[in-house]
Amino acid sequence: MNVSPLTQRVITGLALLAVFLVLLFYLSPLFWMLAMMLVLLLAADELGRLLGSDGFARYGLSASPHYRWLLPLGLTAAAISFFFFLGRHSEAEQMIFLIACYALLTLLVLTVLPWWLVRFEKDRLQGGRLTRAGFALVGGWLLFCSWLAIAQLRSVSPWLLLAVLVLMWLADSAAYFAGRAFGKHKLAPKTSPGKTWEGAVGALLAVTVYALALAPFMLPKASALWALPVAAQWLIWLGLAWLLTVLSVFGDLFESLIKRMADRKDSGALLPGHGGILDRIDSLLTTVPVAALMVSLLV
Repeated sequence: MNVSPLTQRVITGLALLAVFLVLLFYLSPLFWMLAMMLVLLLAADELGRLLGSDGFARYGLSASPHYRWLLPLGLTAAAISFFFFLGRHSEAEQMIFLIACYALLTLLVLTVLPWWLVRFEKDRLQGGRLTRAGFALVGGWLLFCSWLAIAQLRSVSPWLLLAVLVLMWLADSAAYFAGRAFGKHKLAPKTSPGKTWEGAVGALLAVTVYALALAPFMLPKASALWALPVAAQWLIWLGLAWLLTVLSVFGDLFESLIKRMADRKDSGALLPGHGGILDRIDSLLTTVPVAALMVSLLV
């Protein structure tokens, strides 16, 4: 029986969601961290395949298969080092480390990623060895910090992590449907031709409604905002939701940039109808760590 691509995509998506919810609510903290590390290692392998592909020949670079094992190996080493770090430092020191990791990631996402994207759109981004190595370093840092953030947010509350992920999924879906219905102006035509400014506005509107619906439940937990007027609390809450939406777009475009330079349509073929693992979590990599930073500073 032939299954349409859309049906295949829906079936795969529902199956992934069911498995994820079971893991989210029933795994112990240690096994949750290990399960998420496995997912991110698969994504690191896909990123390494992209960066090591012969598609970079267009930029005068030969294929570099070593990226395929360097990224997962580096991610594994970072995770093991973090476990040793946990046993030797207090909770306060651990929190300072996490905040520093997330702050560095936020800085990279708000500066380096847009700079790469703008230069690529203007045909000024040279795909040299340093650029490819920079992609690997930033991508590896995104993967590692995402693993830390997923573990931290889930330790606070599985519902909190789910709320952040729903925001990301909602923004992605709203951008897709708004773009299909109203899209006329390309957001980044060379990097991701399917994305439009109308889709981005649709995502922001959907997230605004979602954030307003969550505010009565979440704002009472943000103790750092209690001293502010109620109106200011709501404005800050909306601003943070909009920031996460913008960051999710940056994550999506960053992966699209690497795929364009590698001359690949998808990061892999592990998920029928969806491509690879990295294709499904690209916006998560730039969103969840910043959400964890917000929680660390506000709660």
